[in-house]
Amino acid sequence: MSREQETGLLLDDNSIDNVPRKDVDPQQSFLNDLETSLTDIAEDPFVEVPQGRHLGVFSTMVLFVARIVGSGIFATPSSIYVNCGGNTGIYFGVWTLAGLVSFAGLFVFLEYGSWLPRSGGRKNFLEQTYTRPELMMSVTFVCFTIFTGFAMSNAIVFGKYFLYVLGFSDPSTGVQSNASKYVSIIVISVAMLVHGCSVRTGVRIQNFLGGIKFGLIGLMCLIGLYSFFYHVPEGKESPSLKSNSVFAFQNKSEVSLASLASAFLNAFFCFSGWDSVHSVASEVKNPTYTLKVGGTASLLICFTCYSMMNLAYVNVLSYEEIKQAGPLVGSVLFTKLFGKFLGSKLLSLSVAVSTLSNLLVVIYGLSRMNQESFREGYLPFSKQLASNWPWGSPLPSILVCGGFTIIWLAALPPENSSFDYLVSMEGYGNQFFLLLIAVGLFIHRRRHKGQQPSTRASTLGTILMIIVSGYTLITPFIGDQNRNMIGFLPPYQITSILIIGACFFFWLVTFVILPRTFHYELEPNISYLADGLAVTEWKKKII
Repeated sequence: MSREQETGLLLDDNSIDNVPRKDVDPQQSFLNDLETSLTDIAEDPFVEVPQGRHLGVFSTMVLFVARIVGSGIFATPSSIYVNCGGNTGIYFGVWTLAGLVSFAGLFVFLEYGSWLPRSGGRKNFLEQTYTRPELMMSVTFVCFTIFTGFAMSNAIVFGKYFLYVLGFSDPSTGVQSNASKYVSIIVISVAMLVHGCSVRTGVRIQNFLGGIKFGLIGLMCLIGLYSFFYHVPEGKESPSLKSNSVFAFQNKSEVSLASLASAFLNAFFCFSGWDSVHSVASEVKNPTYTLKVGGTASLLICFTCYSMMNLAYVNVLSYEEIKQAGPLVGSVLFTKLFGKFLGSKLLSLSVAVSTLSNLLVVIYGLSRMNQESFREGYLPFSKQLASNWPWGSPLPSILVCGGFTIIWLAALPPENSSFDYLVSMEGYGNQFFLLLIAVGLFIHRRRHKGQQPSTRASTLGTILMIIVSGYTLITPFIGDQNRNMIGFLPPYQITSILIIGACFFFWLVTFVILPRTFHYELEPNISYLADGLAVTEWKKKII
């Protein structure tokens, strides 16, 4: 049974302010229920964490922006534009749709989060809604979160841009090496140490880098404006937007339902992070208000700067240049606009710093999500892995996240398609659970008729989220599957489904088949670690 099922419906601290305290009989029942719910919150050891609530609006916006603006806008436009066949109209349509779905998803999470203001994010929302079969959703999602909780895409892009700045990588040659892979592994190790040694130091470093990122965002907007005044030197190929009409295809053979789904997953990946701060809600001051203000403002900022950067890409680069650049498309743009030193070195270095900031925030968020998952006690050694040992930060959870990232980095080939494969694989699994959450919101509302959350999501936006998620889950199976594969791995959607299936199988064996076969029940028992962190241990009871 999940924590929410044990303690009842969770309400935020602001909800009590809106309840009229009159001695009127029709309201008395509701007041009694509210008092009971708030008492349950105070007694629930899983609501608060030893780190305390230390994240305000600015720190939360830094987490949002630093998590959203990372490698994506500098690396994915190449594959998105190619998957759209070089059609600028469709290209911007895909980005706009990704932005709209992100806003819709943010408010779905804000509505859920106003009921459940504690760390865990989508894990809490799923297990609160899908309670039957018992523990199926909780165990499956927890296992999926841990096994796919990696930060590879940012590490890969940092490695490529860092080497590009040093002059060891040239996208025009098409030659790939393992050097960027080694750099990626080193930077993951450094990020683990930064957040593993001290919570406060890690937050200060990512806040500092996040502040630099706000400057980079302003620079991206200026680059978009500057691109309108760019003049192509004689003898050079004309940019995409100036040589073709807005809705003209430059390579229609690349376009299919599956390619558009892949384009959307890549664009949506660039906005990923709108949901990440909910995974550390127990560390946010006044989470309902802070997440609503910080999340909305951050998405608006990011959507604006993405639009300006995309204008710069099609205003300055030709279709072939965008296609050839791959994940280094940002550096190619900067070099063409500002020359080999300023563009190739300084601005590309700023992209590397942005990606590093994003990487730190991803490790921070994933480690908290892992810790919340381990606190449920479903996996072996969960008690040890959930601990804040030895320096008050969740180092074991950080090591799990970083360890899986390093394993994947070592296994994948070095070519550019590795990045696209990882983004699509992550995105496909996330879309599956986002679809369940969007559908689950309507289920949750029906169960709690008459009770209004402090933040309510748009019904139309939630339906849009369901439609788009369903589309991206189905269309990858249509058409040629070779473009969805890399190396020895199956198509990315199959890999995601296999991982989800393995997690479901673990629940089935551990919590259904074995207990029935050997006639015992698994009972949850709450225990406390040395710092007061509550964890669940599952004990066998012979029947």
